[in-house]
Amino acid sequence: MSDEDNEEKLFREAMGDVKPLNTKPRHHQQRTVSADIPDSVLKARRTAAESGKTGGGAALSEAWIEGVDPEQVIEFARPGLQHTRMRQLRHGQFNVQYKVDLHGYKIEEARELIVEFIRFARDHNYICVQVIHGKSHRASDRQTTLKSHVNHWLKQIPEVLAFCSAPPSEGGSGSVLVLLKRK
Repeated sequence: MSDEDNEEKLFREAMGDVKPLNTKPRHHQQRTVSADIPDSVLKARRTAAESGKTGGGAALSEAWIEGVDPEQVIEFARPGLQHTRMRQLRHGQFNVQYKVDLHGYKIEEARELIVEFIRFARDHNYICVQVIHGKSHRASDRQTTLKSHVNHWLKQIPEVLAFCSAPPSEGGSGSVLVLLKRK
């Protein structure tokens, strides 16, 4: 039994007599990042980007962002990528080696996190990673949703060979699988 299973069991035992409140569920904005990137690093990157010292790489453009609907499947492949590789990515046949969850992040924070996450994954020689962006059902302006921004940003990062909406078992249209260049 793993530590997580054991903790879950202990928690359930401790909460055995507890009854849930009759309240409406609220959107819980928890910042969980698998990349373990400290806030100090993100703050330093933000300061460097604002001063024009990005440290090797242009900032991601925010010029015009194509709006993406919540259930729309998104997909991108660099020219020259083999069709077989793209089909494998579409069907979730690559092992996802790392994930980042952008729920609860502001657009500016998410942009920094995407760049840092891709850099981290590339430094660790990961080939396939997952970015969980959510579907943004409540947003009225599709151009300002996190999903639309992620679709826009990933196309600008040279290390990204391809990406596509994940299969339903991996989060469906609320996340993308990203295929990275080998180091």
